[in-house]
Amino acid sequence: MNTRTFLDALLQAERVEEVEETIAKYWEVRGKSLKEIPIGGRPNNRGAIEVAVDPARSAIERITNGQDALLELEHHRHAGVPKCQTPREAASAWLGVPDRDGLAGMSVKERQDLANQLVVRLEPGEGRQSRVLTVIDRGIGIHEEHMTDTILSLNESNKIQKHYLAGTYGQGGSSTFAFSKYSLIASRSYGSDRIAFTVVRYLDLPPEQYKTGHYVFLVEDGAVLSVDATTKDLPHGTIVRHFGYDLTNYANPIGPNSLYGALNRILFDPVAPVRFENKVHGWNRVIKGSRNALNGAVDQGDSRRPDLDYQLPMFKVSLGDYGEIGIEYWVLSRPSDEKRKKNPADAFVDSRKPIILTHNGQNQGELGATLVRKDADLPFLRNRLICHVNCDKLSAAAKRLLFSSTREQSRQGHVLARIQEELTGLLKADDELRRLNEEARESSLRDKDKSAEQQMKRQVAKLMRIAGAALQDVGGTAAKGQGSCKVITPGPRPKPTPIAPQEPPTFIRIVWEDDKDIPFYGGQRRYIRIETDANSDYHNPDNAAGSRINIAVGDDLRVFGTSPLRNGRMRAGIECNSAVIVGTKGSIRVELYRKGMSALSDEQDYVIVDPPAPKEQNKTATVPDFKVIPVSGPEDDDWDLICPDAEDNDISKHASGSAMNQGCLYIYYSTRFPRFAIELRRFEQQDPSLARSFQKRYELWLAVHSLLMQQDKDQDDEQNLPEHIVREMERQERCRLAVLATIVASQEIRTGVLTEDREAEAAE
Repeated sequence: MNTRTFLDALLQAERVEEVEETIAKYWEVRGKSLKEIPIGGRPNNRGAIEVAVDPARSAIERITNGQDALLELEHHRHAGVPKCQTPREAASAWLGVPDRDGLAGMSVKERQDLANQLVVRLEPGEGRQSRVLTVIDRGIGIHEEHMTDTILSLNESNKIQKHYLAGTYGQGGSSTFAFSKYSLIASRSYGSDRIAFTVVRYLDLPPEQYKTGHYVFLVEDGAVLSVDATTKDLPHGTIVRHFGYDLTNYANPIGPNSLYGALNRILFDPVAPVRFENKVHGWNRVIKGSRNALNGAVDQGDSRRPDLDYQLPMFKVSLGDYGEIGIEYWVLSRPSDEKRKKNPADAFVDSRKPIILTHNGQNQGELGATLVRKDADLPFLRNRLICHVNCDKLSAAAKRLLFSSTREQSRQGHVLARIQEELTGLLKADDELRRLNEEARESSLRDKDKSAEQQMKRQVAKLMRIAGAALQDVGGTAAKGQGSCKVITPGPRPKPTPIAPQEPPTFIRIVWEDDKDIPFYGGQRRYIRIETDANSDYHNPDNAAGSRINIAVGDDLRVFGTSPLRNGRMRAGIECNSAVIVGTKGSIRVELYRKGMSALSDEQDYVIVDPPAPKEQNKTATVPDFKVIPVSGPEDDDWDLICPDAEDNDISKHASGSAMNQGCLYIYYSTRFPRFAIELRRFEQQDPSLARSFQKRYELWLAVHSLLMQQDKDQDDEQNLPEHIVREMERQERCRLAVLATIVASQEIRTGVLTEDREAEAAE
């Protein structure tokens, strides 16, 4: 076997066994000149290579390297002109990707043609735990003399001064070795007639001498192997072929648990598209990232563009010395009954973590749905709202504090907290989101017997008094010695109608619900709504000089960002300075300039007020209004409110859950929780009326327990335990309480004596 046949055999191998046989044959022939040396020249290289925990994210590092190779080739062809400071600028200048709309702004053919320059191929191998994963780029390639100090190096500085490339740390791609049994790397540099290649594997070392093994690559006579190129080889570029690649957790052909879904989710807004060839399931598609799919890009194999109820275009927010972020979000339409789907967002992101932070288009971190459900008070949009935070324009210091070298998660700290604060503020200030949440809330409630519901609330109030909890009377019946308190739930707000554009425009106004001044306190940020009948091109948030809408504020305030003008509406982000004098008044003025005509304007006064007092623990907190809603099991749309893990369908582990919204606690319980379901069937066999009574008593006790838990939550917010620990503690407690509720409700029905009646008799 010569070197050429060795390379061809590795390129054609389909299983790990074939690779091992090929390598063994080559060692038999050329063994005296062959050697394996540690990657990066480090005998102790496991720590640098095994930093990643997700094989899909590691594969994307190879894709990022491929995109960098394409841009490096174009930089060479264009002699670095124009000078590009980011990969997105480079893709726009040299690859023809639209600067503003990204890949969504290209035609289907344009995306497909560009995607052919970077291919990801998935082959069966030995099974999902041992696939063959190949990444092929037609970029600038690597000369054989530079293989060891580039793709086979660790933490080198090859890209650190090349701002038009995404790579920085010099180690991301090497993490794929940890998920592979063997990796073939072959590259032909632009303008060369030679192909350089090697094979990487993990080498165990004698345990009596070494604590651990290390990753090595094959060399011949001290250098990587090389052969003359033929007409069948790549004209230039790199092939990285991983054998035995572990994709156990990505077994599905499509969706959130597929490699295709992971690539679209993690490459959320790539600078260039990728061709994905799925040889396991027999189809090919273009990977353009979830953001471009949400923005309407549809390629061959895609079903159709997603139905959206609402979309906020990119809103630029200044973070002062930390630079700038862009925030945009989408609300997916609710699926029809014919195609019920628990979590529509799963088609684009992990619905448990629907907030995506990106840098150079790549997902650098995800924030949990708790921010949507709890912080922004939008629980009924939890599985339809997708948020994107673009971090490209953060300062270098902010990026260092926010991003890790593995790109697997964002760092906790001040910068991330500031981003969460800005996003929460924007979501809470959006009237359309509030309207959609109320609409979803109304439609999610089951038809209930109103009189039975009020009766349950009165019974819960009695039991809560027995438990010693502070009370807000429900159902119109006042507690003894108290006045009645009627809870009124407002209906959904009407959907705002688009404002028809006029040319020339005839008005512009600041929307403020009260006749009073807009209150600000030191350091506060508000999002002020503006309406006009001007066309959208009257305002460009990316270019203040080219905008014909001007926002002027007093000395105490500053404008830190604006949204695009869509359907006659936009927002301005206004921040109050920290050093302000309480009682100071001023005005916010918005002006719209019309060519050859007088300007239009509107003005709203503001006043500086004292900051709100710190929230004190309310030991006599009132019991909120509540609704109890049965959930039929994991196939039910509301299952995620009981079990946030979309993949967990174990009915024995999950009994109930709750969500607070606008002062009402929505309590969801599983009708398939074993202890409850078994007891319910027993009563049904005896008498259906007993079964109905048992279920009502069970719901009653769950309501009592959930309300008490909510009071404890409100009083113990300072614990600051990790979210996953709090969630697990709550799950276990709810299961215990469900068992207890079953026992108590069953005993009450069998004896005919209700707890509240027993307590009332004792009091008499």
